[in-house]
Amino acid sequence: MRVLCCLDGTNVEQIHTIYAQIFRAQELTIGLIYVIDSGPHNEMQRQRERFLRVPHLAPPRQEQMHQAEQSTAQDILEEGLHFFPGAELLRREGHPEREIVGCASEWGAQLIIICSRSPRGAGPALGPKSVGHVSRFVLDHAPCPVLLIRSDEQST
Repeated sequence: MRVLCCLDGTNVEQIHTIYAQIFRAQELTIGLIYVIDSGPHNEMQRQRERFLRVPHLAPPRQEQMHQAEQSTAQDILEEGLHFFPGAELLRREGHPEREIVGCASEWGAQLIIICSRSPRGAGPALGPKSVGHVSRFVLDHAPCPVLLIRSDEQST
């Protein structure tokens, strides 16, 4: 079975705990995906335009930001390897929800494990905002079953 685990930089321990409880001794192929979100770049450009500035950052600053994002992605995936030795690392850039669904399809995932929302996200524990927009999109469009993990804070 091919299991795609979606990392957000804060949830690898939570995913590993659930994984260990459910799939104890099974032989599985694990894929760890982290997506560098392109959305904030567009938001920064809109903010700069709003204040009558040039919409694009200078090339050296763009390169600096790109390197920081790449480094962060590598750190998150390497942390995932500590919990899932031998896992296949999958790094993408774009809209996380679309990249996860596309990667699951291309990689041949038979199960996607994703957290309901990043703990940084504000919103009520119950009701329509109990699942973040990334998780909602993955649930609605995934090419395979999805295991949705709710954090302890959300389940109380």
